[in-house]
Amino acid sequence: MKYLNILLIFFIVIIGCVVSLKSPIKSKIDVPRLNNQQVRYPSDETWSEVDTFLEEAIENGTFPGCVALVGNQKGVLYASAKGSFTYGIGTPINDFKVPPMELSTLFDMASCSKVTACTTSVAQFYQRGELNLDSPITDFLGLEFGVNGKSGISVRNCLLHNSGFYPDPNPFWNTAEFNCPATEEYYPPMEFTCQSQIYQSILNQSLMNPIGSTYVYSDLNFMTLMYVVGNLAKQFNYITADQLTPGCDNGAPENAQCYYEAYVRHYVFNALNLNVTNYLPPQYLAPQCAPTENDTVYMHTTIQGVVSDGNAYALGGISGHAGVFSNVEEMWIFMYSLMFAEANSQYLNSTTVQYFTTEYNHTQSSRALGWNTNDPSVFDEGWGLACGTLSAKTWMHLGYTGTMLCGDPERELIVILLTNRVYPDPSNIKIENVRKPFSTLVQQVYDSIIN
Repeated sequence: MKYLNILLIFFIVIIGCVVSLKSPIKSKIDVPRLNNQQVRYPSDETWSEVDTFLEEAIENGTFPGCVALVGNQKGVLYASAKGSFTYGIGTPINDFKVPPMELSTLFDMASCSKVTACTTSVAQFYQRGELNLDSPITDFLGLEFGVNGKSGISVRNCLLHNSGFYPDPNPFWNTAEFNCPATEEYYPPMEFTCQSQIYQSILNQSLMNPIGSTYVYSDLNFMTLMYVVGNLAKQFNYITADQLTPGCDNGAPENAQCYYEAYVRHYVFNALNLNVTNYLPPQYLAPQCAPTENDTVYMHTTIQGVVSDGNAYALGGISGHAGVFSNVEEMWIFMYSLMFAEANSQYLNSTTVQYFTTEYNHTQSSRALGWNTNDPSVFDEGWGLACGTLSAKTWMHLGYTGTMLCGDPERELIVILLTNRVYPDPSNIKIENVRKPFSTLVQQVYDSIIN
């Protein structure tokens, strides 16, 4: 009887723990899906000019290949995969073959990770009333973060890039000067051995501007927000230790990075039933990843299937500013879920989406909260009007590797362009002459259809 009572108590405790955990809320939006068997929509010549434009961009060396998609509430209007992974040189992961781009090709989303993963997480905590955007970062990272004048930085400052941070950590975390353990190896492994050192680097950063005074786009903002989200995921019991990526948790408080990734995995991507969008793509998906740069300085290889951003790589592949991999099929689902969010959605409702995607301070920058906007009347013009002549209210983001997401709320139009323009050399910036005219051409074709 004694043992039965012990077992009963054990099961009650286990059940209590399970009940106390919070299950991800699945999005209930019915997203019109892409037909994977088709390469271009529709079969007529409506979008032929867009086809030609992208083909010419490949021919002039802007990027070896790309995948593009245009859609509205009714569904996908245009989707096309053009070019190939490389300029004719095979990669080791692909058995030295050169695969063609496909709609399922995975891309290193680079800074689009800031909005797909980190901003979405912050918005969810905000929507549930678990996060005040004006809370100081010290509430989450402790008073140690407040050194060097940083005590007044809020979550909102980080979302708006007016925290006062420099653009990047100095030195970069993947450099010999910073001296992460892995940098000593010729082929540095992507691991979490520098986790504590990097966390201390975040705490000890200094500022280049007074807090709130000036817009300076900085990866440090979203590196910091990663730890905020991770700590919130722990505080509100959204994630337990058994859900963390193996090998990530090397101890508190820097293990907030691990809780961040697990939260994103379960509550941001899995909640939309995304199958391949995530940090740390499994090895079997590496051949489906478009290669990025041919790194002759740090990784000493053609980067494929792992994050190309050096700071994110030193972090183990997980960061608030970079590291997410996805394809056009699943970015369409993500963008659609935001564009057509319902008023009562527990994933992100329409009010929250509008708040985070609306330009916040017109006198300072085109930035919304996390997202940027396509506003031509602000000095930075939303990264030089990368979304072309789509409306000024278009919420958007770019990625260093050659990715772009545009959502025009006036037209209710979604435009996605994914490229690996950094292959083989990231100094190739021809894409700066492609994004704007591509988006403008899409707008013109779409308006001609609607009108």
